[in-house]
Amino acid sequence: MAVAAALAASLLMGSCVFGASGAISVDAIFSDIGDLPRFANVQTGDVKVGSVRAIKLDGYHARVTMRLSSGAHIPSNAHALIRSTSLLGEKFVDLRPPEGLPASTESLRNGDVIPIERTERIAGIDDALIKLGRLLQGGTSADLATVIHSSATILRGREDALGQLFTELRRFSGVLADHAPDVASAIVNLDTAFKSLAGGGDTLAKAISSSAEATTILADQQADLDRLVGSLDRASAVLARYGTATRPSSDAALKDLRLILDQVMKSTGDLDKTLSALAKFVDLWPKAIPGDYIQLDIVLTLGGSPPSGTTAATRADGARRFRSLEDLLLGATR
Repeated sequence: MAVAAALAASLLMGSCVFGASGAISVDAIFSDIGDLPRFANVQTGDVKVGSVRAIKLDGYHARVTMRLSSGAHIPSNAHALIRSTSLLGEKFVDLRPPEGLPASTESLRNGDVIPIERTERIAGIDDALIKLGRLLQGGTSADLATVIHSSATILRGREDALGQLFTELRRFSGVLADHAPDVASAIVNLDTAFKSLAGGGDTLAKAISSSAEATTILADQQADLDRLVGSLDRASAVLARYGTATRPSSDAALKDLRLILDQVMKSTGDLDKTLSALAKFVDLWPKAIPGDYIQLDIVLTLGGSPPSGTTAATRADGARRFRSLEDLLLGATR
């Protein structure tokens, strides 16, 4: 009970101040670390309190350097165990108070070393499989005993997880059985694809060779490409300065062009009416004055100013004659 209370207090304090006041470095000496990776988690009672920062050889042992939260308050007599998160999970370092002994009131400090007497690697399923393989290849009774002991150690406290794993495997096997033809077809397609790749080995080799030659050419012309890019950059800068300098005049020209286009659009309606009347006039003229030869001269003035050399009397006379001609041609059709 005292150990459990000390561990609970340690976890509570560690969770409250984790990472609040820096970190400390603590080493642990292991006789075997298996496949423990760098940057693996360091936990205490399933709570992360740090990570593995370095793994070095120390004589015939492994020195594991851990960076821990200074607020975790790990007892100074804690044991370091290398465990797995699950049956096939990743490895981590578990720091726990010693079994059967009271937890120390002092905490681990920066630079402390957990000796090899207080470290251990818990065997995993990979160790059991290795031992089983050796046994199947002609092992001894000692190998069989090791397999049984490792299996018992692995499964201790994980019976529910193992049953869940077998249940999931049974479902997975059923799914595979239902899709066996699809799996077989996929395997055949993969085999065909690999054969096609193997048959096109020469083509792939030529493509790779061509790529290598193209890369070599680009490397040889790197200086020219650099100069080209520099020239383009300078040209872009000049164009940018030119655009900035000519922007006011360009804006004014566009505004004037817009005014002109507006006037053109306004006069389009009058132009359409004039052309329609001209087309009707040309169509009715031969019908009104029959004959073999007609010479027609029309001066069509659009706008405000008359042709040069035209007097006011001439314009008035032309207007009178045009109205009488219009009456002659269109009077009967109105």
